[in-house]
Amino acid sequence: MVNSNSVPLRVATFGVGQHVRKLLEMAFAGPGKGNYFLVEETAAEVGILDLDGPRWKALWKNYRSRFPKRPTLIMSMRPTVFQDTVVIPKPVRLEILLAALEKLRVNCRCGGEAPKLSLQQPLKSRPGVEVSKSSQIVPSSILPSSTAYQPFIFGAAEAMERRAIHEYCGNAPDRDVTDPIQLEKIYYDSHRYLQGHLHNALIKAQAIGGARITTSGWGEVIISLESSQIMLKLSDRQLRPLCVMPLAKANVDISTLTPQEVEALSSQVVYSDSWQPLQPLLWKVALWTSRGRIPLDVPLDRPVCLKHWPNLTRLLLTPHAMRIAALWMVRPCSLMGTVAALQIPQRYVFAFFSAVHSLGLVALEQITVKEAPLSIPVPQHKGILDRILNRLRQS
Repeated sequence: MVNSNSVPLRVATFGVGQHVRKLLEMAFAGPGKGNYFLVEETAAEVGILDLDGPRWKALWKNYRSRFPKRPTLIMSMRPTVFQDTVVIPKPVRLEILLAALEKLRVNCRCGGEAPKLSLQQPLKSRPGVEVSKSSQIVPSSILPSSTAYQPFIFGAAEAMERRAIHEYCGNAPDRDVTDPIQLEKIYYDSHRYLQGHLHNALIKAQAIGGARITTSGWGEVIISLESSQIMLKLSDRQLRPLCVMPLAKANVDISTLTPQEVEALSSQVVYSDSWQPLQPLLWKVALWTSRGRIPLDVPLDRPVCLKHWPNLTRLLLTPHAMRIAALWMVRPCSLMGTVAALQIPQRYVFAFFSAVHSLGLVALEQITVKEAPLSIPVPQHKGILDRILNRLRQS
């Protein structure tokens, strides 16, 4: 007789973007293997909802009307209380997610109602997943020193489908940057593509709060800085090819919109389902456009530092993104220095740089002294930064 507690939990997602679903798939194939798997909506025992989208109220109402008694896990930055649900705040931490799902799994096997989960109370971990005291209260931001779930992230990056990696990072080999011909191939001009027109529209939108991009070929884009949302009536499958096609300035018109004009447009039915968060879209467009290259005029020898830690739970995860981000937070390092320090392909470093650069999250420092190699022997009494660098080199 099969023990019902050992039967995997059938999970469906609602309102979840591709990057979050990808993380769930890799989590269920890694530390959650054998306990959870993704299924269609009607076959699920538990639902996972992302309620941070612009139409979250309608999504929640529709979900509850269809599945009034289904145990539910909600991921949200909103303080809203949802009755009879488990709510985990963003950014989502792997151990918190798995512990919450385990509560729902055990509860489903026992036939009770979905438990209410307070993140101020200790979470019981399932065998093989350790939940530390520090992780019971989720921090307000992702800290590079939080290493409890980094091994999973590293493995997840390596486990991404080759096709997806090719789409985001290209497949170019490492270039000899001392050769002018090869050096030219690592750069691209963002102003020739949709990415550049989006950047120009954002600059114009800062004046009064919104902007509209109209093209002769595939429609329009509406930007709302007030809500940090963007309207684009294209799926990712339709958008990606457009990101790699040059878009002549003569075929693009950019105009400003007041917040009132943006609100009027957003209330129209034709636009209602096309709004999405601004930063994740800019991130995707930068990856698809750059394909493992960097914007023109970015020097390879200038140290790069992160201004802010990117919320990688809401952004497309590229290979070694966590390692690169941690290095740039700990110590400014040039692009080529990063390649050497982490011993990873150039295209992974260049792709991540192009993505964070598109969000304004990086700064290039002036060169005052020659950049010291990361392989210098460290003193016997190591500081915390040295220990982190050692960990990065060993990953």
